Amino acid sequence: MSGGLKVLGMLALAASMVPATRVAASPGDGSGQGTGGSTSSGVITAGATVYSNGGSSTSSGSSSCTWDQIQTLGSAQTAQVSWPNTRNGITYELWRKTCDGAETYIEVPQTKPTDLLPGLLSQLKSSKLPEPTPTFLGTDPQFGWAYVQVPLDFRADRSSWTPVSVTASAGPVWATVTATPQRLTFDPGDPAALGSVSCDGDGPVAAYVADTPGACSYTYVDASSTSPIDGYNFTTKMTIEWAIAWTSSTGAGGALPAFSTTSTTPLAVAEAKGLVTCTGGRPQEGGC
Repeated sequence: MSGGLKVLGMLALAASMVPATRVAASPGDGSGQGTGGSTSSGVITAGATVYSNGGSSTSSGSSSCTWDQIQTLGSAQTAQVSWPNTRNGITYELWRKTCDGAETYIEVPQTKPTDLLPGLLSQLKSSKLPEPTPTFLGTDPQFGWAYVQVPLDFRADRSSWTPVSVTASAGPVWATVTATPQRLTFDPGDPAALGSVSCDGDGPVAAYVADTPGACSYTYVDASSTSPIDGYNFTTKMTIEWAIAWTSSTGAGGALPAFSTTSTTPLAVAEAKGLVTCTGGRPQEGGC
C-alpha cells in the first residue's frame, strides 16, 4: 500500500541501509510482533510493523523466508529513525523479511532465544502438558474393583503419553521447548504398602496380557476397607515424569529441569474369599 511505502521511504530508505545478518525463518515466522503505529511526524513507535511493496503481514511459517537485519543511520533534523535504537531501556532492531519475493519490514525488540524460555516453560507447564489419564487393567469386570493378591496393571492413555512442543518467536529469533514422557509412577494409596512402583519405555501404553503382569503392574496386599479416608477406596496417584529440552534459531539448546504431572483416582480393592462346597460322602474322612 502506498502509505506503507511512503513511511518506509521517510524512515529507512532515505537513510544509509546496510544488511548485516541473514537468517532463515523456521520454525517461527516472527509475525504479529506487537501493535504499535506511527506518530504524525512518521516516527515508528515500539512494536510497529511497516509494509513494503503494498504487501500485508502473513503467517506463512515457511522455511523459505529469509530475514535481513537492517542498520540505518537516522537524522534528528528530518525525523529519520536509526536502527538499532534504544527506547525506555529496550533496544530495537529493524529486520526485512522476504517470503516469495514479498518484503516486510518489522521492528523487533532485541531478543536472545533464552529470553523466550520463561514464557514457553510457563505455557508448557500450565496448559500444554496433560495430566495422566489412568487406566486399570485386571479389575473386576462387573464392579470395577481390584483384588488383593491379584496383579493390577496400570496404564497411561496414549493421548497423555506423547511428546509436547511449544514454539515462540520474535522476528527471526525462535525457541522451541519439547517435553517427552519418560517414566510413569503409580502410588497405590495404601498406607501399609512398601511404596510406589514405576515403569518406562513402552510399558505405560503396552497391550494387556491377563496371564502375564506387565512392566506397569502392582499387587495389593490389603483391601481398601483399611483405607483411612473412607474405609472403602484407596486414593491412588499416577505421575508422568517429563524430560524437558529446547532448541533455537541460533543452535543453542539443551536439557532443562524435568517436570511432572499428577492425577488422583479412587480405587476400591476387595479381598476375594474362596467358597468350598462339600461333595464327598464322608466329611469326617476328608471327603469334601
